[in-house]
Amino acid sequence: QNSNILLYEYMSKGSLGEQLQRGEKTCLLDWNARYRIALGAAEGLCYLHHDCRPQIVHRDIKSNNILLDELFQAHVGDFGLAKLIDLSYSKSMSAVAGSYGYIAPEYAYTMKVTEKCDIYSFGVVLLELITGKPPVQPLEQGGDLVTWVRRSIRNMVPTIEMFDVRLDTNDKRTVHEMSLVLKIALFCTSNSPASRPTMREVVAMIFEARESTSLSSSSITSETPLEEDNSSKEIDFVASP
Repeated sequence: QNSNILLYEYMSKGSLGEQLQRGEKTCLLDWNARYRIALGAAEGLCYLHHDCRPQIVHRDIKSNNILLDELFQAHVGDFGLAKLIDLSYSKSMSAVAGSYGYIAPEYAYTMKVTEKCDIYSFGVVLLELITGKPPVQPLEQGGDLVTWVRRSIRNMVPTIEMFDVRLDTNDKRTVHEMSLVLKIALFCTSNSPASRPTMREVVAMIFEARESTSLSSSSITSETPLEEDNSSKEIDFVASP
């Protein structure tokens, strides 16, 4: 009585991180599967942030903590570091929780827990899904995935060149959808916590990315670089809350 119990079912496909580490011939995740994983994980995190009372901040969102069942449906797992927080304030923690490459920049020095830290980490997971790259990158490439992507944008690298080479980029509508999800990831990983969306907004944006199938609805194409100035602004297809 008055205790929380977590029950987990067996996840036969392992973690998202394990699947993304597979080689080109053994990777089972096409873009459609990755999109569904992104949406499912977003809905799970949205539940923790908005539907649990009191609110739950996971504090260690990463691809290895997104578990996949037989149908490759996403389940947010590993609540070992999760904390219950009061919305009226953020509790300061005695040590940094989370995994390198996923930790929001402000958390590393303020030690304050907010849901915005989870949103930053989720943005990194989206970048993993899109690029196929791990969250930690060589120092000469920026040291982490967020820096690598933003540096590529500053250098006007065509969007398609940032996509996972294991994905089929011949279909323009798929490339368009991937480009929109990339913008969502950049929105989530804004340096300013106040600029990041809520998870409800993230879920709505991911839904809208799939519904926005007309190429004329966006200037992004497979050959068009993203503009960094737009990466931290609210995306024009965000559904109103």
